[in-house]
Amino acid sequence: MKLSKEIVAGRSLGGIALRTSVDTVIASLGDRRALDPCNGVASIDGGVILIGYGEDRLIYSVMCDHRFNGNYLGKLWPGMTVREVLESSATQTAWGGAVVVDGIDGIGLPLPSGLDDFDQMTDHLQLEHVFDHLSVFLLSTPEVATGH
Repeated sequence: MKLSKEIVAGRSLGGIALRTSVDTVIASLGDRRALDPCNGVASIDGGVILIGYGEDRLIYSVMCDHRFNGNYLGKLWPGMTVREVLESSATQTAWGGAVVVDGIDGIGLPLPSGLDDFDQMTDHLQLEHVFDHLSVFLLSTPEVATGH
């Protein structure tokens, strides 16, 4: 598997698809990438990409840090500031510990520890605050994910 820059909300990041076995991903990356699976998280290349997986070994989230060179529709990317989030989106909602923009389900910017809700992002975060990570995660309902 060759990692890509592609980000698909609720489906994949870097070519790593949600609902895939983490063992399949690890095997396909082989010795070409520095992998460190431990306690439900597999780290690739020192944390550039983090894969969250459950006891069933299926991937439920893929997160990248500011070293990942990709973006989602020019709206979201790792390393963006609160100011950039406000400039690139019409709405911002706190959902599941992440900032979700414009109602796009399945992708967000993880909030700092201890902050899981807000009325306005600027109530708790300075405009210069940097979101180091971007996360792609399972959609809230299976019906949305499958289009049924």
